[in-house]
Amino acid sequence: MDTAERLLKLLGLLEGRIDWTSEELARRLEVTPRTIRRDVTRLRSLGYPVEAVAGPGGGYRLGAGGKLPPLLLDDDEALAVAIGLRVSVTSAVGGLEDASLSALAKLEHVLPPRLRSRLEDVSEATTSLGRSPMSVDHTSLAVLASAIRGRVRVRFGYVDNEGNRSERHTEPLRMVHAGRRWYLVAFDLDRDDWRTFRLDRVSSPVATGMRSANRVSPDPVELVQRGITIDSWRHAASVILATSRQRAEREIPSTVGTVEAVDDETSRLLIGADEMSWLARFLLGLSFDFVVESPRELREELRRVGEALVSRHDGAG
Repeated sequence: MDTAERLLKLLGLLEGRIDWTSEELARRLEVTPRTIRRDVTRLRSLGYPVEAVAGPGGGYRLGAGGKLPPLLLDDDEALAVAIGLRVSVTSAVGGLEDASLSALAKLEHVLPPRLRSRLEDVSEATTSLGRSPMSVDHTSLAVLASAIRGRVRVRFGYVDNEGNRSERHTEPLRMVHAGRRWYLVAFDLDRDDWRTFRLDRVSSPVATGMRSANRVSPDPVELVQRGITIDSWRHAASVILATSRQRAEREIPSTVGTVEAVDDETSRLLIGADEMSWLARFLLGLSFDFVVESPRELREELRRVGEALVSRHDGAG
């Protein structure tokens, strides 16, 4: 094994585990600990932050910062990264298009021909509807992620469903990605309650440095799902489905309604909409029977839709 190949393998080992002793690295690379020390010195001279670890015999770890070390990816990993970079150009996160294209160009340059051909096949066989109109600024994501990790409060501007602007003072808990949209789950200090915020409506988030309080927090995924399927709509409905929760969830997207198990053969759908007619037609499109628990207006709308369908498609008429 020549020196260049050994240095790459050494980097690969350091990337894959936090700490290594000199003896472990030497055994893996079939060299002496003295050679390992020389190779570590070479890596440091190239800008890679290899740190010494105290302990019997000494050891090493790859620190943060410095130059990004070469990523030792297998074929599937390299293809996954390349496809991910192409998708990110039209994703719901804005501000990363140029960086994604630049990184993709560098990656494609070093891909072996067999992988470049597979990537070109995927690219030619797919297309995009275009950039999401509800894109989220990546700097806002970074500010909020840092505040969540550090458990500090954040102030930001917000525009609600009615177009009203306000300043919000929050304690962020988690960000949830739901299809084409991102949501922030946070405790709203001015409203003294947990709320969800669409991140494409958030502007200029700033961490205040003040610590968040220790609170009993809700399940962020459940809170967002309930918000986008029920609470944000004019009408809410509860429907018993004559099928298991697992089968119902295969047919009903989580962004449309929330499904709860009643027993092994029955489930409950909680769903919302601005128009009763939409709810009625959605339910009639399901492949299993159902019974509306509430509201009464939905049962009446289903009756009207059913009568209209019979009248329209009755051959005798």
